[in-house]
Amino acid sequence: MLRSLIRLPSAALAIAALWAGAPGPGPTAQTGAVDACWEEAPTDLDGGGPDIAIGYPSYDLPGARDAGAIVLHSDLAAPGSSTPHAPRSRIVLTAASFGLPVEAGARFGAAVVTVPDDALHVDDDDCSDLLVGAPGAAVGSAAGAGRVHLLTGGPGAMSAAPVESYDGDTLPEVGGAQAGAGFGSALAVSGGVLAIGEPRRDAGSVVDAGRVVRVDGQGPGPEPVVTAFTQGGGTEPGDRFGEVLDAFPTGLGALILVGVPREDVGARTDAGAVALIAPDDVVNLVTQNSPGTAGAAESGDRFGASIDAFATFTSHPVVRVAIGVPGEDVGDLRDAGLVGWAVIDLFDSPRGVSLIQGTGVALTQRSPGVAGTPEAGDRFGEAVVTGEYGTDGGRRHLVVGAPTEDVGAVVASGSVALTRVAEDGAAMTGPSAAWTQDEPGTTGAAERGDRLGAALASVDLTRIIDDDHVTWQVVLATVPGEDIGAVPDVGAAYVGVPGSTPVLLLPPFSQPGAGAGMTPMHGW
Repeated sequence: MLRSLIRLPSAALAIAALWAGAPGPGPTAQTGAVDACWEEAPTDLDGGGPDIAIGYPSYDLPGARDAGAIVLHSDLAAPGSSTPHAPRSRIVLTAASFGLPVEAGARFGAAVVTVPDDALHVDDDDCSDLLVGAPGAAVGSAAGAGRVHLLTGGPGAMSAAPVESYDGDTLPEVGGAQAGAGFGSALAVSGGVLAIGEPRRDAGSVVDAGRVVRVDGQGPGPEPVVTAFTQGGGTEPGDRFGEVLDAFPTGLGALILVGVPREDVGARTDAGAVALIAPDDVVNLVTQNSPGTAGAAESGDRFGASIDAFATFTSHPVVRVAIGVPGEDVGDLRDAGLVGWAVIDLFDSPRGVSLIQGTGVALTQRSPGVAGTPEAGDRFGEAVVTGEYGTDGGRRHLVVGAPTEDVGAVVASGSVALTRVAEDGAAMTGPSAAWTQDEPGTTGAAERGDRLGAALASVDLTRIIDDDHVTWQVVLATVPGEDIGAVPDVGAAYVGVPGSTPVLLLPPFSQPGAGAGMTPMHGW
């Protein structure tokens, strides 16, 4: 349905043509055989099998610090397999690779979302496409206003022809680009709805209040409905609304979830909140001071630093939202971290979904069934994802990053913990697992400041082919502080299922500091 998503007015005709199904640019010229894209691989960007793209927004180019890049790891699994293996090739893609201007501070790759070909219908070649945020890009004279790019996949290689981009000037009804606003800092897509975070957008005199732009192509008209949302009456300087995004499809429309970890709750600075932008356009928030929410709002908790949702149908449809609270104190252990839960009842409003509510369910590393032991400064909950990982009989899992977890005497090496959870999000006793870099068989070694688990994503390497085909999701976890040889903080990632030996994804460069802010590819 997303072929109707960006059918924009005349201000963005080129984008409209591309997203509405007009032929996109062809693949780079090839010599010899060209690998076709696999229909069963929803992340195949360049033919030959499933791929993983990882954003390196701190990557420097000559004369352009923090220009940004994407590293494409190609062909990571056999046909029909959910088990990753080492990539066949790696390539660095920058803005110049797609005919876009290279700009210092553009931070190309700060947000990356893969979009299956059958969703966009750009060119019907079975190759997936990428949405990429460059929140520091200039828009006209507005430095740092930010842009989002559509990069098209193709057999043999991603397209090297210039691609179209859009921003606060090309989208209608959003008031134009604003210097320093960071349009494209976060992206989330669900069905025919695209959410774009603009967390440093000023609201009048309120600096860095932030907003979310929703582009909804699911309506009956020929044009999408573009709407900008702010936090509302509680907007404060530095909230950065739109910094963390998730989107979830329902029969009533897409839910857009916004983490606001810098939200002050009363006098408690950066206690945090999570907002729901409902299909009925109601915006409401939940904090740790909301009725029924586990814990209590405290300064520095950063409730909403990470969010991920899943649906359950125990009695009637509800959506459960896992919420990372990495600054939560656990007893006297400062910043040990917690994951709380909220619920969205799909039948709670006659006008549509409009309410997000906290629940009393929470997990820490003290919870039975959760791997690890809480320590001060672990920041458990800095990243969260939910899914069905591995061959555990279709069980629901919660995966949590604790990037400043110590591994033995190695400070802030980081860990990723997988926990089987019930439908209400409570931890279940039984198998749990964790990744650290000192696990037997793990490529790499635990080093000070590696920060394994700083960001997480779920990846589908294959889709169900027939009734006898068994598939599962895998976890993609960043290691932004990974050193390569003597070069510090180059960054790397692991892909696989916690509890099994992961595949290490190293970039094909050794540039100091390139791993800062690296982001895993998120799925459609």
